[in-house]
Amino acid sequence: MLNAFAGTDAEHRATPVIMSCPLCQTLTSAKANPHYLAELGESVVLLGENQGCPGWCVLIAKDHVEHLAEWPRDRQARLFDDVARVAAAVRAAFPGGGAGGGPVRINYECLGNQVAHVHWHVIPRHADDPTPRQAVWGWTPEQLRGGMTATARVALAVRLAGRLTG
Repeated sequence: MLNAFAGTDAEHRATPVIMSCPLCQTLTSAKANPHYLAELGESVVLLGENQGCPGWCVLIAKDHVEHLAEWPRDRQARLFDDVARVAAAVRAAFPGGGAGGGPVRINYECLGNQVAHVHWHVIPRHADDPTPRQAVWGWTPEQLRGGMTATARVALAVRLAGRLTG
């Protein structure tokens, strides 16, 4: 099976979906996910499962790649363009939080130690953040999940998707 999101230009090769990779599996049905936000140049964007920091988004590289350095620099740059575009959408979706609008800070993390598929977390740190100087990875599972209702999550996904595609 080929990656449903792989591009067609010469630089964008279609890569096999690695069925043992949970993020490749996520990509195969991403558009059916109620938290799907957009397909961008190098990534697919979802509203994250964790909403302890409202607006937390995850960008998944369309191609299965385990290390960012495996990609040519131009693809790395396009992926970071996607990250910056998501951050701008998050800031616009929360206009009153920080100086100049949006969350006080946004944390950007490219991870791969738990799932070996390049993905970015865009984590807004709002003015009411309980631990603004600490990484969220020390939070309890309950703090990470947050208290957002399913209805509020879908509404936030719609708002963010509109900012990314509009």
